[in-house]
Amino acid sequence: MLYLGIDGGATAAKWSIQDADGVVASGKSLALDGHMYRSESQERMHTVFAEIAGAVEADKVLRIYAGLTGLAEDPSDRALIASIAQKYFPNARVTLALDIELAYRAHCESEGILLYAGTGSTAISMRGDGTWSRVGGWGYLLGDEGAGYWIGREAIRHTVLNLELHKTDPLSTGISQSLNVSSWGEIRTFVYGKERSHIAALSHVVNELASQGDSTAELILTNAADQLSELISRMDRILGDTSHPIVITGGVAQKIPLIFQSLKGIYGDRISMGKKDIAEAASRLARDLP
Repeated sequence: MLYLGIDGGATAAKWSIQDADGVVASGKSLALDGHMYRSESQERMHTVFAEIAGAVEADKVLRIYAGLTGLAEDPSDRALIASIAQKYFPNARVTLALDIELAYRAHCESEGILLYAGTGSTAISMRGDGTWSRVGGWGYLLGDEGAGYWIGREAIRHTVLNLELHKTDPLSTGISQSLNVSSWGEIRTFVYGKERSHIAALSHVVNELASQGDSTAELILTNAADQLSELISRMDRILGDTSHPIVITGGVAQKIPLIFQSLKGIYGDRISMGKKDIAEAASRLARDLP
C-alpha cells in the first residue's frame, strides 16, 4: 500500500510517497492550484498527476492528501479535483486542504501561528477545538503583502518610476536586465502577460542587491517584513494572546534572510523558521488517516 502527499503551490508542486515503513519516492513538478475555473489549472493538474503516476505503481496508491493554494470551499470544485486524481490513481481516497492548513499541520504540534510568505502571504492558527483562524491570503490583487509577488511588483514600480524620470540606479538596472527590457511598453507586456510566479521570482533580484548593500532593495525588503508583521499582529488580536509561538515558512521567508532577521528583531525567540518537508508531512497524513 502506498500513500501520496502533495504540497501544491503557485511556484511548484512537491510530492512524496510513503509506504508503511516511510518515504519511497519524492519529486517536484509544475505549479499546482485549486483554481478549477481556469482551464490551464485543470490541465496542469492532469499533467502533475500523470507525472507522479508514471513514477510509481499507481494502482497501489490508496490515499492522497493534497494541500493546494487557492482551494475553494465549493464542493463541485473539490469533486473535480478528486476525480482528476482518481483518473490516475483509481484506488485512492482523496483528501484536500488549503496549502497553508497543510503547512500548519506539518509545523505546529500545538496552538501557534504559522506565517506563510511565498508567492503570496497569510497567517493561520488552529485553536484547541480544531477551529481555524486566518488573516491575509486575499490574493495578489487585494493583498498578499510582503510576499514574493508584492516584492517583485514593488521593484517593478520603482523601475517604471525611474524610467519616467529618466533615472537609473542598481535596482532598476537589475530588474531591467533580469527582464531584458528597456521601456515601459516592454515592462507592461511582461507584467500583464506572465503568471504571477514570474513577478514573484524578481524577489531574488531584490534580495541579491540588498545583500550587496543597495539601500532601495533593502528598503523594499524591510517594508515587506513590516507587512508580514502586520499579519501576525492581526492574528494576535484575533487570538487575544501575544505569546503563541510563530513559525514562518515559504520560499520568501526561507531564501531572503533580511526578512527573517527583521521579524526576529521584532518577535525574538517567539518566531522560528519552519524547516519541515511539507510534502513528506502530507504523505504521512495520508498514511495515518483512518
